[in-house]
Amino acid sequence: MISPNLRKEAHMKTLKSSGFTLIELLVVIAIIAILAAILFPVFAQAKAAAKTTATLSNLKQVGTSGQIYLADYDDVVHPFVYSNASAVPAISSVGYYYYLEPYMKNRQIVWDAARGVATSTASNDYQWTRAVSISVNRNGWVGWEDINNSYTRSFRIASAQEDIAERAAYMVTSRTDAPSLGYDFVTDEAACAVTTSPNTVSNTRLQRAYLGGKFHRDRIMTSYGDSHAGGVPSSKVIRYFTTVADAETCAGYSAPNYIQPAPGINTKFWGTWYDATR
Repeated sequence: MISPNLRKEAHMKTLKSSGFTLIELLVVIAIIAILAAILFPVFAQAKAAAKTTATLSNLKQVGTSGQIYLADYDDVVHPFVYSNASAVPAISSVGYYYYLEPYMKNRQIVWDAARGVATSTASNDYQWTRAVSISVNRNGWVGWEDINNSYTRSFRIASAQEDIAERAAYMVTSRTDAPSLGYDFVTDEAACAVTTSPNTVSNTRLQRAYLGGKFHRDRIMTSYGDSHAGGVPSSKVIRYFTTVADAETCAGYSAPNYIQPAPGINTKFWGTWYDATR
């Protein structure tokens, strides 16, 4: 017969063997911390990739809306700005979305999913369209200017343009002073970026696409002239400079008629502001 003392001692040993020692607990905590350190960046990358995919979906829908507009307006690309002083409320110099709204019917689409809808879109004066983060390529897709006719602007015929499957029609942009916002349009000058303290650059046209790419691992998220959407490495379509003066030279500011001679801007991607087909 087992004595009560022996039974109690055996019971105490069982209790001791069923718990964690301090060392074991610390080891478990360390393993969990290591796994978290490994997995959290993976989760962050997966989340960023999902945002980029959502942005590509938005770009595809914007591009498709633009294609439907072309079908309704004899292949003429929509303007980049709209005004109507007699409207109620009055509409003054608002962005391209005004033209595509009948085909989109969704004001959330013209925003980069990585940043979300960054301002109220409720107002029907459409002033918010000047801050959208999916912008239209004003110079290379929408219109061109005749340098022999006092820089008269004409709107482009889509099918007359060269290499439209490689031509940026819409792209993600960002502001120097308010990164969550974008612009109503982007220009070919954005091909010449200042990488040193870009938030202090006074000419924001040089920065719009470059800063937008920062939200997508330095990729310019783009809807092309044929409406397909994709990302292109910033370094493939943007030239980098450390001074504003050099960037402005790249953009053609010091060239006759502001036309930048080759080699310079990637005209297949950006188009040119002075030629109806390129």
